Amino acid sequence: MYISGRTEPKKATRQRDAERTRTAILNAARTLFSTRGFANTGVRDVAELAGVNSALVGRYFGSKEGLFRATLEQLIDISPMLRGERCRFGADMVAALFDTRDASGPLAMMILSAADPAAHAASVEFLQTKVIAPLARWLGAPDGEGRAARLNVLWSGFLTSWRLLPLQPLAGARLASTRRWLAATTQAIVDEGEA
Repeated sequence: MYISGRTEPKKATRQRDAERTRTAILNAARTLFSTRGFANTGVRDVAELAGVNSALVGRYFGSKEGLFRATLEQLIDISPMLRGERCRFGADMVAALFDTRDASGPLAMMILSAADPAAHAASVEFLQTKVIAPLARWLGAPDGEGRAARLNVLWSGFLTSWRLLPLQPLAGARLASTRRWLAATTQAIVDEGEA
């Protein structure tokens, strides 16, 4: 009975440590992929930033591409936004873009990694399956997929011009009017389907 009791806490500790290690690796990958891109991020770089042995990256994710995909999987998900009130979608989405500390992180990660064929393919796949397709279903007719794509262009363009390649006119006092414009334009695209 004593041995059995001793084994269970070790297993629970090992499991908690495994989850903590996996999370540390994903956080490090997010930081490096969104600042350096796929090609300029090595498995050893990720492991060093996470404070783990580089063999653990392979153990948990299989490869650098597997790690990139897992990081995208963790970061890209529009479904929480689709649970709110449809009439507030524009305001809620813009609030999420403005108020989330690292809203541009996934976009930076995809843009900086676009030159690598495997990372590019993963980015396009996740964008389609985790943003465009669910958003298109939620938007419905007419042309839900086209409207979802236009919304993505709008948000990506804004985040690029605000955070990644900052345009001075989007700074300071003008940002409030840009925020109102972005919310209204987003809502207008959502409302195109209303009769």
